[in-house]
Amino acid sequence: MPKLGMEAIRRRQVMDAVIHILSTQGWRDLTIREVSDVAGISSGVVTHYFSNKRALTLDAINDAILQYVKALGKIEHRRGTVVDRLIALVEFVSQLSPPGIPDWRFWLGLLGRMPFDRVLQAEVQKVHRLYAEIVARLIEAGIEEREFHPDRMPEDIAVKFVAAAVGMYALMVADPQDMPPERCRRLLLDLLSQDLGVTVEVMPASRALLAT
Repeated sequence: MPKLGMEAIRRRQVMDAVIHILSTQGWRDLTIREVSDVAGISSGVVTHYFSNKRALTLDAINDAILQYVKALGKIEHRRGTVVDRLIALVEFVSQLSPPGIPDWRFWLGLLGRMPFDRVLQAEVQKVHRLYAEIVARLIEAGIEEREFHPDRMPEDIAVKFVAAAVGMYALMVADPQDMPPERCRRLLLDLLSQDLGVTVEVMPASRALLAT
């Protein structure tokens, strides 16, 4: 019998391998053999946990989405003012490889496949909807605290922000020298400042919070 907890370890190895392949090599190189090689386990072990390549891919995508939403949720509920938390979210998504989630190449690859696959389309809709809901809640909290003075609905501002951030991912991946994190952060903060009716910028106290 396998040791207690070994199944979870093996599944984690497989998930990490799939995400790594999709992030660095693309969908064409995603095969059971490649997954087994990257994970360092046999093909038989991979197929023991996942019946086929489709199941393997969908489980990995769902796992990545959970990581993404969990990371954003931690930012939403961290200590500090609502402005600090919103800035921390911008800081997070302005990095080419945000900690704790697959880098933007993975998500761009998913977007590229999405128009031709209804299941993937539903997954993309889910992650962007959850993303926008987190941003909207932060904006609503800022309105309640009289920090923000928008002239439109928080939900609309949030959707606009998410659309801009997703577009930024593509620019960061295509030309990282022209779109370094500092520039991406500034552009996203400028966008929020326009929509929230207040200057949203990284202050010294906010930088200390971002480092925690």
